[in-house]
Amino acid sequence: MKVMSIRIGMIVGFVALWQLASGRIIDDYFVSSPSAILADLRAGFSDGQLLSDIATTMYEAGLGLTFGMVSGIVVGLVFAFMPLVDKVMEPIVGALNAVPRPALAPLFVLWFGLGMTSKVLVAWSLVFFVAFYNAYQGVKSIDQDVVNSVRVMKADRLQMLKIVVLPAVFTWVFAAFKLSVGYALVGAIIGEFVGATSGLGYQLVQAQGLLNTDRVFSIVILTGIVATIILFVAGRLEKALVKWRPQATMG
Repeated sequence: MKVMSIRIGMIVGFVALWQLASGRIIDDYFVSSPSAILADLRAGFSDGQLLSDIATTMYEAGLGLTFGMVSGIVVGLVFAFMPLVDKVMEPIVGALNAVPRPALAPLFVLWFGLGMTSKVLVAWSLVFFVAFYNAYQGVKSIDQDVVNSVRVMKADRLQMLKIVVLPAVFTWVFAAFKLSVGYALVGAIIGEFVGATSGLGYQLVQAQGLLNTDRVFSIVILTGIVATIILFVAGRLEKALVKWRPQATMG
């Protein structure tokens, strides 16, 4: 409760200083103001445009997040359990990970058009490697002594997966998920920057072209709020799942 009070106090203080400085110390043409942003948000939601664009971007980011997490985890587990595949593919995966994903956005738009597919692929490309490396490291972090102890107790592969592997990978996967939420949103918006007919990224491009600072800040703030809500829900879900995980016992 104390931490939450401090957070709220910091946000309120920052907004108050921003409002006081805007138009007095700093030109509001460049930084807008909280009151102007609130008015812009009210106008955007009243005509339904912002709500529609949020839904579009969230859907694209959600698909990219889902496909990226699932494919990254699966490939990461394959690499972790198949040393030969790991040795052969490691430099290739490293090289692919070094490619700046925003640079792929124009190619995805060229190949798949202005529709949803290109945005989902940009989001997927940002999420995949986060999930891949976390799943891979989750398996590699398993204590070999624990594995040997479970084997001594005649555990089969399914039991080994349930008792040892999944609990070890779980924390790493949730860490990847928390990072990937932001990456998926960024990926979808970058794709919309390059070419789109709707979405928050499209609105940002339009606002930038019109020098509409109020709308730019509105979209940035909305994106942050959406990501915060998703992370809050993910944190609650993680706590609920951790509560049911088997606890390690001594002896």
